Amino acid sequence: METSPIEARELALDIADFLHQNQAESIAILDVSVPLAITDYFVIASARNARHALAMSSELDFTMKQAGRLRRNLAGNQVESTWVLLDFDEVIVHIFVDAARKFYDLEMLWADAPRLEFSPREPEEQSDSGGEGTPPLPETHPGSTDPH
Repeated sequence: METSPIEARELALDIADFLHQNQAESIAILDVSVPLAITDYFVIASARNARHALAMSSELDFTMKQAGRLRRNLAGNQVESTWVLLDFDEVIVHIFVDAARKFYDLEMLWADAPRLEFSPREPEEQSDSGGEGTPPLPETHPGSTDPH
């Protein structure tokens, strides 16, 4: 099922916030909907090290699955990987270790893509979610069921 552009935007913002809550750094959201037909947004984030990248990607994958949003593809989920990619159709998440992020420089490669402004939610906004440290992603996919 396809989501609307507004739902894809909200999903990208929710994923960025989730990564922020899991201590990701330098989070960027690129709107690649015009030049790419396969996705609407790239969410790019830095991890402290390869284990941190793997932990964040695993937690995001698990949380999205619980929210009824299955990923299409996953790459780089090995212990020493410096780049993990999760494909959630409308949003593709790239989690890098700093050296790999600088080397591949997706932000420069996609310099013409508009940036979506991202401001992390305040902690009190997340207290309603019932999570402990990592808020669940809201359900934005039509037709999926609420796991809660």
